Amino acid sequence: MLIFAVAVFTLVAVMGLGMALELFKGQGSPRLFALTHAGFAALGSLLVIIAALQGDSRVVINIILAVVIIGLGFFLSLRRAKGEHPKNLAMLHGGLAVVCYLILVYNAFA
Repeated sequence: MLIFAVAVFTLVAVMGLGMALELFKGQGSPRLFALTHAGFAALGSLLVIIAALQGDSRVVINIILAVVIIGLGFFLSLRRAKGEHPKNLAMLHGGLAVVCYLILVYNAFA
């Protein structure tokens, strides 16, 4: 389950990096692309929650971090919809996502 979650979050990370590069160039991202990014993130989160419900308590930290990351992503999307380019918010969202991803990779392969 966790290895599949890592695969999904790898795709989410690549998509997020692409959107971040557009943001730092001052460009917008296609809405469908952002929604796809969020959808795959939700799928990956669901896989991690299922793993936790099956008894893998190592991923509780991932779930807690995901709640914060999702909240930041939602707030980021609202600001982007207004035409803003909140670079600090994007760095916080992405930075926490990287930490969460690395913890998940460690737990999946350790």
